[in-house]
Amino acid sequence: MDVKLINHSCLLYSHGDVKMICDPWIEGRVFDNGWDFIVPSAIAYEDFAEITHIWFSHEHPDHFFPPNLNKISAEHRANITVVFQETIDKRVVNYCSKKGFKEVIELKPNKWYTMGEDFQVMCENYTEGDSWLAVDAGGEIILNTNDCEVNNPHDAAKIKEKVGGKVDALFAQFSYACWAGNPDQVHIREQMAKSKLDIFLFQINQFEPKYSIPIASYVWFCHQDNFYLNDRINKPDRVLESMQKHTTTIPVVLFPGESFNGSKHDNQSSVDKWMKAYKELENKSVDHLEAASSVEESNLLTTSKAFTKQLKDDFGLAARVLKPSFVYLKDLGVAYKLSLANGLEKVTKSKEECDIILGSDSLMNCMRFPWGCDTLGVNGRFSKPEKGNYSRFYNFFRYNQLKSRGETVNLGYLFKVIIRKIFRQKEEVSFYN
Repeated sequence: MDVKLINHSCLLYSHGDVKMICDPWIEGRVFDNGWDFIVPSAIAYEDFAEITHIWFSHEHPDHFFPPNLNKISAEHRANITVVFQETIDKRVVNYCSKKGFKEVIELKPNKWYTMGEDFQVMCENYTEGDSWLAVDAGGEIILNTNDCEVNNPHDAAKIKEKVGGKVDALFAQFSYACWAGNPDQVHIREQMAKSKLDIFLFQINQFEPKYSIPIASYVWFCHQDNFYLNDRINKPDRVLESMQKHTTTIPVVLFPGESFNGSKHDNQSSVDKWMKAYKELENKSVDHLEAASSVEESNLLTTSKAFTKQLKDDFGLAARVLKPSFVYLKDLGVAYKLSLANGLEKVTKSKEECDIILGSDSLMNCMRFPWGCDTLGVNGRFSKPEKGNYSRFYNFFRYNQLKSRGETVNLGYLFKVIIRKIFRQKEEVSFYN
């Protein structure tokens, strides 16, 4: 089987008559204009004429990006089968069904699905909407953990057993892709970069693949609010060196357009291409960065009242446990109290006393969309004052995020979360702490 890196998390599996593309984010900035590609993707929309299947790992826009899907011609979509993990909300499968794809298949956990001759896939949810994919192509097992933070032996052993006890090649994330400290908190970014690399190496040592290929981190923070986050990201040279030093796997570093097929690969050539591209990013001028836009205060206040009313209507007594949060909008230079009773209201507080510092456009995004706060956490367009409590802000938006995934949030649910935290049990949909 041939696996080509298109970009970031996007891979093209080719085996016999099957050509399955994974996570086809092809172009455009995502996460509220907070992320962009380091280099252009190695595919064009007309190339989808040859694609037989599409798999999405999860709903984040760097994996499932409707503006790109809409650019695939209706003629090509009619010949493509979409496969996606089984979910409660059915949002992705319903969307794709309406877009005229040939077929949309929900993949139930712990089950192999035949996509073509000698080509089977198994997909299973891990946490927070993420899923992993195993491909069996003529007996060769390719495991793509993507953004799944498989970081304990129990989970790794279960996955390895499910896919048949062996992994020939592993594709996995290698760097942080979220808020990683305030601009002056370099130590947080260093810790997060090390943690992500440690998890990648852990997966290699647990799954014991013959080959290991880093993916799912080939992006840069492209906004004026978050450009500083690029200063400690893991780059391919460090990842290659770490694989060589701490594992017995055969490392494979791919540049967009390059393929893995089990033959010898020139890693240094690929690393050199990447390092040249990263160097160019360091020299980006402000003209290449996205700029924030301001939202009028009247719009913010109106939206906040509608938002808090919806919380009370939808979640009843469970919403009453939410504590007011103090928000500093840096573009307006004003602090606000966000409460269930009154929505947003001005207060006299310094930004250091608030729970979060962000732009008015980012706050509006959080209030308007159930995934808005999730987007904010990923694009990192905010700061956490030392005297604040970010969890008070986050929890205001967690309810709608869970509801959008089909989860039921009530007093019973909150009680179970508290009990799990007390006993330190793993909670896949726990509140931020």
